[in-house]
Amino acid sequence: MPDISELSSFLKSLADPTRLKIVEYLAKADNPRCVSAIAQHIDVSQSATSQHLRILRQANLVKSARRGYHIHYEINTDKMDDALHQLRSLLKK
Repeated sequence: MPDISELSSFLKSLADPTRLKIVEYLAKADNPRCVSAIAQHIDVSQSATSQHLRILRQANLVKSARRGYHIHYEINTDKMDDALHQLRSLLKK
């Protein structure tokens, strides 16, 4: 049985179009990306991108790792897979 509270948090984090663009970009990226690369790709300021990444990190949908002066982000595939599995389970008859 799906964890409704966790699933709700997952869906809320993806409810914003900018966050969906970030997730799409990171999902298609060959390797983790820094905020400036993400911001440039989605055409949003770095500060706004950072705020969106904070929300995605809090929902555990992206992982971050410091590399020198920069923090690089990537999709948390385990969390995404789990949330999608829960959503499918919820929608089954």
